[in-house]
Amino acid sequence: MRTYDRIMLWCAHPDDEIIMGGTLAAHADAGAKVVVVTISRGDAGYCRAEWAETIAARRREEAAACDRILGITERVFLDWPDQGVRHDWELTRLLIEQLRKHRPQVLFTLGPNDRNRDHSAVHEMTDEIVWQAGENILADHGEPYATPLVFIYHGHEGLGPSIEVDVTPWAARKADAWLSQTTQVEMLPRIRERMAALKRLEEEGGTDTERFVLWRGNTLTDFPELPD
Repeated sequence: MRTYDRIMLWCAHPDDEIIMGGTLAAHADAGAKVVVVTISRGDAGYCRAEWAETIAARRREEAAACDRILGITERVFLDWPDQGVRHDWELTRLLIEQLRKHRPQVLFTLGPNDRNRDHSAVHEMTDEIVWQAGENILADHGEPYATPLVFIYHGHEGLGPSIEVDVTPWAARKADAWLSQTTQVEMLPRIRERMAALKRLEEEGGTDTERFVLWRGNTLTDFPELPD
């Protein structure tokens, strides 16, 4: 797997990053700076009424556990309400500021083919924000920076071109990251069984892959190298 020195991931909710947890762990192990920007508090993700007032704090604690497991360098919470992520000017400026501050070589974002409105909203704003971050505007939000590569890591069914990355060596850590999200495991108990299978994958000779689609704003400078 080719790794980069600085990567950034945009998540609508705490735990979205685990979708590509193997790739994040691989970059962390290679010494990369891995920055996760979590836009919402995830405060709609509870299955017990008594959790309503504490779910945002609990999900922050779970996110911190995930960071330790996967080796995430820094997590930024933008504190938007769950199911309230929208492409507005305030959020645009915050995300421009994050791109300019951390200057990632690669940005991973969400795709359009998702029934979760927060996910599709992140997709809708990506093109404009990546473009504006590279323009000579908003001088109080950092120096302009044009992100070289953008990939979609989820919600990309039917889109292309794409790559599949073998993350089998990191599958057990990805499983541990999912299981650390205790409120979500209780809400979706099938996660526990699926993660138990993922933890056994390498010893049983299986393969875990993560798929990414090149964002339409990117261009290739030459024909890609043919396989051997």
